[in-house]
Amino acid sequence: MKKVTMQDIADSLGLTKVSVSKALSGQPGVSEKTRKRILETAAQMGYAGKHRALPVHKRFAVLVAKRFFLETDAFYTEIAYHLNEFCLQDGHQLYTIVLSEEKEDALELPVVLREHLFDGVFLLGELSDAYVRMFAKQSLHTVAVDFDHEALNTDCILTDNFHLGFAAAQYLIRAGHRKIGFVGNIFQTNSIMDRYFGYIKALTLENLPIRLDWRLINNDPYNMYLMDVMLPEEMPTAFVCHCDMSAYYMIETLQRAGMQVPQQVSLISFDNTALSQRTTPQLTSFDINRRDIASQAYRCMLNLDAVSSRKRRLFVSNELVERESVAWIHRT
Repeated sequence: MKKVTMQDIADSLGLTKVSVSKALSGQPGVSEKTRKRILETAAQMGYAGKHRALPVHKRFAVLVAKRFFLETDAFYTEIAYHLNEFCLQDGHQLYTIVLSEEKEDALELPVVLREHLFDGVFLLGELSDAYVRMFAKQSLHTVAVDFDHEALNTDCILTDNFHLGFAAAQYLIRAGHRKIGFVGNIFQTNSIMDRYFGYIKALTLENLPIRLDWRLINNDPYNMYLMDVMLPEEMPTAFVCHCDMSAYYMIETLQRAGMQVPQQVSLISFDNTALSQRTTPQLTSFDINRRDIASQAYRCMLNLDAVSSRKRRLFVSNELVERESVAWIHRT
């Protein structure tokens, strides 16, 4: 049987031998699309050259809503940073696509995704129900990061938000608090709703009051936070805040109303971003390992063709970081 040469590959594709050599050796000078065609053809023809086993460098994209990619909130930017770090280590490229509110509302898929220029897409943070359903029809290799959706038949990297909400409320209860509120719009994302219902479970098990006037919202649908929140006439002694940014603005709101944290009102939050250490007092917050999220998402993306078609929901680690925003009081 005749040995397959680089010239044979070049002739079958209508390319030059130089282009084939560059592709097989991993050198620059050919497009990623052409490189992929050459490597696939070489494998199909049984090419046995020394470059046959070289890895194919891939192009990935991160699609994230603008409201999750603000300079003031580093949770998702840190995940994107680590995803880029992992890609660079393996010679892959990662492009970040920030989706505006207007394009999300119009269900507009970015042109580069419509043209299928990427080997896979990381959906970073929860998009609207309608947008996710539209995206799911595009047949793009996808990993959902920090959210899940019934329309997506793909791996999802998640935080156990129900358990975290339960654990946050339990911590306040152990600290002696019996009047506990919640800060967050439970209809904005599934993660906030899950944290809220975890909080509800903890209060229900202790037969503690669950009051609607103790459920506050201090951000708008576009994740812009507010300080002019109407506080209830009868204040709880503690709040579970849905994230560090929410807690930061809650501290400002309380201090403007003449209340001290934690002497009069305690706060606990989630994410343990750098902001949690810039508040006064510093925030007690659940650390959600952003590098772990990125690592699991990246491994899932690389193994998309190797695993079964069954959807997997993978959970990341978390740890409570205790600081000064929670006061321990006597049980009543």
